[in-house]
Amino acid sequence: MSDFKWDDGMSVGVEAIDNDHKNLLALVNKINNAINNGGTDVIIGEIFQKLEDYAKQHFSREEALLEQCHYDDLENHKKQHQTFIDKIPALKDKLLNTDSIGVAQEVSLFLTNWLMNHIVVDDMSYAQSVYDRGLANVSKSDDSRFERVLNWIGLKVILDKRIFFSTLAPVSGLLLLSLSIFLFNFQQYNSVQNLLGLTDSIRNINSLGHSLQTERGFTTGYISSNYQIFSSELKSYRNMTNEAIIAYQKTLDELSSELISNEMRSHFEKSEIFLAGLEAQRNKVDEQRSLTSDMQAFYTDFISNLVSVYDAITRLKVDADLVHNIAVLSAITHLKEAAARERAFGAQVLGSGELINAKNHKFSQLVGEQIGLLKVFEYAATKEQKNKWNKMAASDIFTSVTELETAMLDMETNGKLSDIDRKRWFTVMTAKINQLHLLTEELVADVEIAANKKSKSLQRALLTVTGILAFVVIITMMVSWLLNQSILYPFRQLTDAMTRLSDGHRDVRFTDHFAEDEIGKMVDAYERSRRTLLQADISSAIRFKRQSLTLKKKEREKARYQKLASVDALTGAVNRRRFSELADLEMMRAKRYKRGLSVMMLDIDYFKEINDTYGHVNGDSVLKAFYQTCFDNVRNTDIVARIGGEEFVVLMPETNLSQAGELAERVREAISKLAVTVDSGLIRLTVSIGVAIWDDKLKTIDAFVEKADDALYEAKRSGRNRVVTTESEALVD
Repeated sequence: MSDFKWDDGMSVGVEAIDNDHKNLLALVNKINNAINNGGTDVIIGEIFQKLEDYAKQHFSREEALLEQCHYDDLENHKKQHQTFIDKIPALKDKLLNTDSIGVAQEVSLFLTNWLMNHIVVDDMSYAQSVYDRGLANVSKSDDSRFERVLNWIGLKVILDKRIFFSTLAPVSGLLLLSLSIFLFNFQQYNSVQNLLGLTDSIRNINSLGHSLQTERGFTTGYISSNYQIFSSELKSYRNMTNEAIIAYQKTLDELSSELISNEMRSHFEKSEIFLAGLEAQRNKVDEQRSLTSDMQAFYTDFISNLVSVYDAITRLKVDADLVHNIAVLSAITHLKEAAARERAFGAQVLGSGELINAKNHKFSQLVGEQIGLLKVFEYAATKEQKNKWNKMAASDIFTSVTELETAMLDMETNGKLSDIDRKRWFTVMTAKINQLHLLTEELVADVEIAANKKSKSLQRALLTVTGILAFVVIITMMVSWLLNQSILYPFRQLTDAMTRLSDGHRDVRFTDHFAEDEIGKMVDAYERSRRTLLQADISSAIRFKRQSLTLKKKEREKARYQKLASVDALTGAVNRRRFSELADLEMMRAKRYKRGLSVMMLDIDYFKEINDTYGHVNGDSVLKAFYQTCFDNVRNTDIVARIGGEEFVVLMPETNLSQAGELAERVREAISKLAVTVDSGLIRLTVSIGVAIWDDKLKTIDAFVEKADDALYEAKRSGRNRVVTTESEALVD
C-alpha cells in the first residue's frame, strides 16, 4: 500500500494540531510499510507503541483546544479518542499473533481509514469554531464594509427569506400604489354616496326656498296694496310653505351627521333660527306692523341661507362633472332668488306708485346679478342643460319678462313711473320664477342621475381595482413562490447530491439544463468534482486491486507451500505429518462426543516385485493409480494418507468396526479389479488391509495405527488380498 501524503486541505488552521496530524500520518505509513515489507514483530510493536504514545499527546492537546472553544461536541470527541487508544493494543496483538495476510490488510486499512476520518471528518468539524474564536493561525480577511454587511445578512437571514424580501419590496410598492388608487376611488365613492344622501335635502331645500320666495312675493304685494289684495293667495302659499317646512325638517332629522360638512351644518342651524322667527314675522304682517324692507330682508336672508347649502355642497370632494352639475344647480337657484327679489322689488315699486331708492339703481343691479349668474350657468352647464335653458329663454314668458324688465329699467333711468300693470308684472315674474323652479327640479334630478351614474362607475372601478389588486397579490405570491422554489430547488438538489457525494455515492448526475448563472456554475463545479472523485475512486480501486492481487498471490504461494508440506508429492495423498495432525483432532472429537473412529492400513501385495519387474517409473504409476482408486471408493469425510513406500492409511470418522470392515472390503475389491497400463502391458495388483477401531485405551495416534498395522500383518501372513479386523480373522479370501 503506497504512503498517504499530507494535503494542505486537511489543515484545521492550528499549526500544533496540523503537526500532530502529520506525525500520526507518518506513523501509520510506517506501520503499513512494515506490514508490506515483512517487518519483524519487534519493529511493528515499537511503531505501535509510538503511535499509542503520540496519539495520547495529540488527543490531550486537541481536547484542551476544544475546551477553549467551548465546543458543543467535546464529550463525544473525548469518547472517540479513548476508543481509539483502547483499540491500538488489540490491533497490535491481532497483527502479531495471527499469521494472515488478510488480517494484516485489515489492520492497515483500519488505521488509514481511522486517521482520514479523524482529520477530515472529526477535526474539520471544529475548525470553524477555532477560527471564530480567533485561535487559528489564519487571520481573518479584511473585508470591506459592504462585504461585512453581506456576510451579516448571509449569517442572519436564511436563503428563502432573502428571496422573499427581495420580491417583497417591489410587490409592496405595487400594493401601496394599488391601495392608494383603491382608497382614492373609495373616497370618491363615499363622497358620491354622501351626495346621493343629500339629494332629498336638496330637493326639499329647493321646494322650501321656492315656497318662501312665493310667500315673500305675495307678502310684498299684500303690504304694498295697503293690505287690500293677495290676502287669500298669501294664506294659501303660507300653507304650502308650512308643508315644505315639515318635509324639510323631516329630511334634516333623517340626515346622517356623517353626510354633513361643518359649513352645511352651520347653514342648517341658521335655518332653524329662521324657521323659529318665521311665525313672528308673519304675525307682524297680519297685524300690519311689518315694514316691507324688514320683511323682505328676513325672507331674503332665510332664502340666501338655504341656497348657500348648494355652495357648500359644491365644495364636497366629488368628481368634477358632479361639481359642475351642483354649480349649475346653485347658479340657477341663485338666479331664481334674484328673480324673486326682482319680482318683490317691482311689485313694491309699482304698488307704492313712487320710485324707491332710485339713485341706487337696485333694479338694474338685480338684472345684472341674473346676467352674471347666467354666465356661471353657461360655463358649467352641459350641452343638454344649455338646450333646456335656451328653449325656456325663448318662451313667451321670458319674452314678456324681458319687455317688462326693459320698461322697468327705463323707468329707473328716467326717474318716471311707466304705465305697467302691477298684477301683470307679478303674474309674469311668477311664471318666470315657476319656470326656473321647474328647471331647478330638473337640475336636482340631473345631479341625482349623475351621482348615481358616478356611483355605479366608482363601484365598478372599486370592484375592478379590488379584482386587479387580488389578482396582483395572487399572481405575485405565485411568482414569488415559483421564483423561490426555482432558486431553492437546484440548491436542494445540489445539497442532496453533494451529501451523497460525501457519503461515497458518485451516481447523482444532473441531466437538467441550467442557465449560465451562479447556480449553473455550481452544478458544473459539482459535476467536475464528481468526475474527479470518480477518477480518484477508479485509481484507488486499481491500486487496491493490484494490492489485492499481490496479497492473493502471496496467499496462494503460502497455501501452496503449506499444501506441499502436507501432501505427498507423488500421489497427492495426505503425508504422514499432516495425517498425524488430522488424526489427533479426530481422536479428540471422538473422545469428547463419544463417536466412533476407525482406521485401515493398506499395503500393496508384492510391490517390490512390481518395481523390479516393471521399473520404478511404472511403480510410481501404480502408486498413483492405487491412491486414486482408494480416494474414489472412500467417503468425503475419510482421510487417505501415504505413510510409507507402498503403505497407505485411511482414517474414518463416525465409523464403527463393522462399517469400517465393509468399507475396507469395498476398497479391496476395487483394487483387485484395477489394471494399470504400462508400456509392457497391464499390471494387476491386490492389497492387504488391516482395520482397527479406536478406544480410550489408545492414547496416541501411533498406538492407534499400530493396532491396525497388527491386523495388516495378520492379513499378509494369512495369504494377502484380504481384510483383517482387530476382532476377527480374514473376512475374505
